[in-house]
Amino acid sequence: MTGSSSVISSDDRRAGTPVVAEALRITGRNRRPVFGSAVLAGAAALLVGGGIVAGAFAASWGLFLEARRAAENAIEGEDSYVAYADQWDSLVKVAFCVYPLLLLVAMVLIAWLLTAQAVNVAYARERAAAGTGAATAPGALTLRALWRRSRPHLGAALRVQLLTLVCALVPVLAGLLVLQVVWWEMVPGVVWPTYHDPATVQFILVGRILPVVIWALGFVLLARFSLATTIRVADNSSATAAMRRSWTLTRTARLRTTGTWLLSTATVAVAFVVLKWLGTYVAHWAGLLMLATTDDNVWVTGVLVIITPVAVALALLPLALAPMGVLLACLRERLDGGTEEARVPSGAPIG
Repeated sequence: MTGSSSVISSDDRRAGTPVVAEALRITGRNRRPVFGSAVLAGAAALLVGGGIVAGAFAASWGLFLEARRAAENAIEGEDSYVAYADQWDSLVKVAFCVYPLLLLVAMVLIAWLLTAQAVNVAYARERAAAGTGAATAPGALTLRALWRRSRPHLGAALRVQLLTLVCALVPVLAGLLVLQVVWWEMVPGVVWPTYHDPATVQFILVGRILPVVIWALGFVLLARFSLATTIRVADNSSATAAMRRSWTLTRTARLRTTGTWLLSTATVAVAFVVLKWLGTYVAHWAGLLMLATTDDNVWVTGVLVIITPVAVALALLPLALAPMGVLLACLRERLDGGTEEARVPSGAPIG
C-alpha cells in the first residue's frame, strides 16, 4: 500500500458494529459535507445535463414542427398517420449524440460523489482518532475543504468509473448478442415465440435464462470493482491498481460485498422510483407551460412530459447515492487486509 498516513480509530470494528449501521452513523454525524456534496452533484446535473437536453430540443425543434404539420395535413385529408414517421431517423441521431454526453456527465458526478464520501469517512476517522475533546481534533469539514481534499483524486476516480463501465458492458453486450442470435434463428432448435407458437423450453433456457445469467456477470463485476474509488482515495494509487486491489479485497468476501452492493442498489432503485413519481407533478406543469408557449404543440410537449420525471429523479438521485458512497468506504475499511487500520488521503490538507 502507498500513501499511508496516521492510523485512525477502529472502535466500530472491534465492537462488531454492522457496516450499514456504521455508515448511517457517519452519515448522520457528517450530514453537512455528505449531503452538501450531493447537492453540488445535483446542481451540476441540473445545469449541465439540463443544458445538454435543452440543446437537443433546440436542435430538434424543426423536426417537431414538421411532425406537427404532417399530422395536421393527414388529419385534414382524413388519412391515417404515424407519429414522427418522417422525423424518427433524425431524432434518433440527435439522441445518439445526447446520450453519450449525459453518460459522461453521470460518470463525472459518480466519481465526485464516491470520492467525496471516501474523504468524508476518512475525515470522520481522523476526528475519532483525535478525540472530540483534544486540542488537535479537526473541526467540521467544510465543502471547500472537502473539494480541496477530493480534487487530486477526481481524475483517477473518473478513470475507475470508465474502466468499470467498459468491463460491465462486455457481459451486457454478450447477453444482447445472444438475444439477437436467437432472433435471427441461428441457434438450432430455438425459435422465437409468436402469438400462435408459445415459448418452448429451449427458448426459455437460451433466449431468457442465458442472457439474464450473462447480465448477472456484469452486476458481479460492478460489485467487485465498487471499492476501487475509495481505495484510490485511501492509498493514492492509480486507477488500475485500485481496481486490482478492489478485486483482491472482495475475493475473500464475495457474499458480503455482493450483499452490501445489492442493498445499496436496491435502495437507490427505490429512491429513483419514488423521485420519478414525484417528477410526474413537475412534468404536468412543465407540459402545460410548453403547450402555452408553443401554441399547443403536443409533439414537443409529449416528449418533454416523458423525459421530465426521469430528469427530476436523476437530478435528485445524488441524495441517495451519497450515503451509498459512505457505505462503500466503510466496507473498504472492514475488508482492507483484515487489519484495524484505515488510511486517510496522503498529502490531504486538514479542513
